[in-house]
Amino acid sequence: MKINRIGMLLFDDVELLDFAGPLEVFGAAKYLAPDHNITIETVAPALDVSVSKSLLQVTADAVLDDQSYDLFLIPGGMGTRAIVNDELLLESINRTITQSGMVASICTGALILAQLGYLKNKEVCSHHLSYDILQQLEPTATINKEDRYADHGTIVTAAGVSAGIDMSFHILRTHFSPDFAAEVRQYIEYFPEAI
Repeated sequence: MKINRIGMLLFDDVELLDFAGPLEVFGAAKYLAPDHNITIETVAPALDVSVSKSLLQVTADAVLDDQSYDLFLIPGGMGTRAIVNDELLLESINRTITQSGMVASICTGALILAQLGYLKNKEVCSHHLSYDILQQLEPTATINKEDRYADHGTIVTAAGVSAGIDMSFHILRTHFSPDFAAEVRQYIEYFPEAI
């Protein structure tokens, strides 16, 4: 599947690195290869978003309103707990998911996918502190506690926080090329194995 149009969901109490990490990876990809025609848009229930813990205020590009993307990213953060109980917002998120080619969650963004029924009988990754909630929302899911991400083609889930960066590189390798993913990795100097 070709990925040109990328959307990132934002919401109050979103985790900063959950969305900033993947946005850095895909933003660098856009910068390094303008011929790929990558566009990136952030969407939120309201334009002004309060980021979890850091007290940052960010402004989304657009209000969530039935957009469609090649890749729709759903980050985590404490705000996901409120979203899984907000039927109207869940319906709005689901309309964008169904109109998008691929959806990927980061961290507790998996809770939203679980509540919407997308993780039935799937092996999934999420933040280690959310395993119990995730299993309650989707008892048929198998939680992968070892890997950084789990890929089911049109649905990808990443483990906690920084795992969204690894998942983003996996998507670049799979949907662009290993060489391009390596070029982006070199550009942002992402070498976690050196730690």
